Amino acid sequence: MILIKIDALTTTELQYIAQQEGMENWESLERDELIEALEDLYDEQEFEDRPDRDSKVNRNRFCNSLTDFRGKDDIQLELPGVEELPAVYAETSIHLLLRDPYWAYAFWSISPIDRSRIEEEGGIKDLLLRVSMRRSAADDEFFDISVGFDDTDWNINLPEMGCEYSVSLCKMDHEGGLEELCESKTVRTPKCYWTDHLDQLREEPALFKLYFSSLVTKGGIIVDNPTVQEIAASLSSVARS
Repeated sequence: MILIKIDALTTTELQYIAQQEGMENWESLERDELIEALEDLYDEQEFEDRPDRDSKVNRNRFCNSLTDFRGKDDIQLELPGVEELPAVYAETSIHLLLRDPYWAYAFWSISPIDRSRIEEEGGIKDLLLRVSMRRSAADDEFFDISVGFDDTDWNINLPEMGCEYSVSLCKMDHEGGLEELCESKTVRTPKCYWTDHLDQLREEPALFKLYFSSLVTKGGIIVDNPTVQEIAASLSSVARS
């Protein structure tokens, strides 16, 4: 269920919700009257649903009727382009999305056909994500992450910026054989500008202060960011020499 603030709903959406909740005379109500009536309705429903019913709780979020509704079963909502999501997908696939330069989010699905085949072949010893990292055309590395057969997503820590990453979903059988089930498209993390412009930071104290002022705690500790720590270490090494 998708919940949003009631003020964000359009009048049409408010009317859909009122209709689905079986509210009388909803067509004749103005927007403010619809909001007030829905607030009263949901306050009453939430109070009735509480086991102790000791007090009412002000409900500040409401169903968006374009995505879900709580009406009677005989009410059929038909909107163009709105379809129910399938419980499973017929394709085995994996996708990789960047969250930030150091973290990516992978999500995948294994088709019923592949699941049946894997079970018929004796199951798996391990299911893993093989994360490939490419710095250049001749410099490839990879590392593996063990996941469960029923897992469908994972947050992946990316060790370096400025590299290309892809992830494969692989299964390992009981004899140690490895089979790639699917592979994601490649994503590239941005490279920090200052790692290649340390001289500019060293030569311009005001620029250095501007860049690092928000990256150091009051106690003088650099934030937990590998790139910032690398830059600081490089500058300190040059200063000592």
